[in-house]
Amino acid sequence: MRMSLPTNDALTAFSQDVPWLEIERQRRQFNRQLDTLQHAGDTLPLNKLSEAVGAPVSLYKTDDAAGSGGNVILSEYGGRKIILGSVVSSRYRAGHSLAESIVPYNMNPSVNHTNVAETEDSITRMRVIGAEIELGLLHPDGASPSEQSVQNFMSAYYNHALRIGIYPKLDREACQYQVEAHIAPSVGYVKTRNALNGILTALAAASQDTGLITAVFSCYPTESDFKMTDHPKVQTAVDLMLEVNGLFPEYAQRLADAQARFHVDPATCHHVNMFRNQGCHIHIDLAGRSEALGLLTFYTILKSATAIANSAVLKGCPFINGTCDAELLDAREYVRATTVTGRYLELPISPHLMANGLDQYAELLLLERANATGRATMYNDDLGLPISVMHNPIGRVRPDLTTSKRVCTVESTGMPTNISASRMAAVITDFEFTHAVVESYFRKHGCDLGPMHDNKVMWDILGPLSIESFHAQQDQSDRVGTDMVLTTAGGRQMRLSEFYSLKRRFMHAALEEIDEVMPRDIDEVYTSLERMLEPLSGHEAETIQQYINDPKLRSTGNWGRILRNAYIEQGGVPGEHCPDAVLKVVQETHAAMHQRYLYS
Repeated sequence: MRMSLPTNDALTAFSQDVPWLEIERQRRQFNRQLDTLQHAGDTLPLNKLSEAVGAPVSLYKTDDAAGSGGNVILSEYGGRKIILGSVVSSRYRAGHSLAESIVPYNMNPSVNHTNVAETEDSITRMRVIGAEIELGLLHPDGASPSEQSVQNFMSAYYNHALRIGIYPKLDREACQYQVEAHIAPSVGYVKTRNALNGILTALAAASQDTGLITAVFSCYPTESDFKMTDHPKVQTAVDLMLEVNGLFPEYAQRLADAQARFHVDPATCHHVNMFRNQGCHIHIDLAGRSEALGLLTFYTILKSATAIANSAVLKGCPFINGTCDAELLDAREYVRATTVTGRYLELPISPHLMANGLDQYAELLLLERANATGRATMYNDDLGLPISVMHNPIGRVRPDLTTSKRVCTVESTGMPTNISASRMAAVITDFEFTHAVVESYFRKHGCDLGPMHDNKVMWDILGPLSIESFHAQQDQSDRVGTDMVLTTAGGRQMRLSEFYSLKRRFMHAALEEIDEVMPRDIDEVYTSLERMLEPLSGHEAETIQQYINDPKLRSTGNWGRILRNAYIEQGGVPGEHCPDAVLKVVQETHAAMHQRYLYS
């Protein structure tokens, strides 16, 4: 299904029919009423809600008397339907009632380039950015940790993080052996790098306390059953993934191919057990909660040469289940492709600004193919049946965050985890800078890409790539890592260091009007990236120790190749199942991190 951005005419027509302030008023009233409905059970008092909102409130699916199905709660104004909230089916509610499970929809479809200056976000500025880093845990001998061992690690991390002064909570992932660390919302390269250094320090200290070691890679690398966490939400998510993959026979073959490639026992491995990815998820606030700005940000930043370059900078893990891939320096995207939910997403659904958008959004909820309301925006029917590509390699928009300020974000989910704080901080801050450029562009031109196309440098940096180009370049960087040759939307080819040099010069002009950004701030990001990719000394890291600890070489070199060479030095053979060699590489990486963050 090919999708395109809504036209500016569509944006202004909607806002003329429904003033943006009217949507904000209705949403505030609706959200207040939700707090009073916690004991309403599975029947919504629509008349009471209509009175409170000041507009007719209805359900998309009107004949669900039991209230057990997924649904969308709508108001109406000026002949337009407006989503107030939505709900997944009882299958995914973990025992909660309909009223308790309603999730507000906070993106505003009437905020566009003609009126965003009227919102509380009246001017372009640096938006706070946050991120989550996924990583693995294991015992030093390679054994999988018990639930209690993981809980002990999380508790130890909490105490050390409080002492260091960073966000202290680790979250669980679907796999029992993975956790997720958080970078608190901040602005700028130095603050982000300091936060990442704090995270790595707390991880090393928690490891010392508990005896578990970390696997800070883009894939969970060692031989493992990759057991799922024993939680009802995880189990229903697993059921959903198995169900939707079962609709498409070709994905059974993809799974079988991956099991054979990485020597995984098919008897103990399904699609979710094979999905051993670990990523850096980056999210940033949308000015005015603008639905149109969210679409533009997704379509440009997350699908452009910028996304390909940033992903390549962070890639590097050829290991899955104790096997080193013979062809790939990073196996993350290969593993993603074993599940139909990891397919490419052209553009998230806008239930308000796209023809049939509301019907498609509601369809995924009604068919029980989205286990969270935000995932209903990730609609895809390329294979003939509608599904949510919730694990797509690009990202998503988030209208469903339940914060008091009703924050809406765009989230990049295509970035791998990397043990270099400098590389991750540079990529995260580049996303922050680039979003400021896109927001400024939106205020002038809306969703019209014509002026961007006419600016050749901006098009090279932000122009959306075709599906074919995006996949081909991801595949190239999987194979050669940071040695890839980047092809921009304008057709120019360049090394990654050349791309960031071009972007540094562009950013100095593009961010000139934003007072919060000093020229030094820009140089810190892009000269750091250039140095890490092509050091002026001509020397780069060739070993794990150098990449993590050498004061002159750290964060340089091709991380995926460094890991594969370390595996070979330990007696491993690429393409063969050599779990002892992979484990030794993981141990060496953890020991180097331990040395740097606890003893240097």
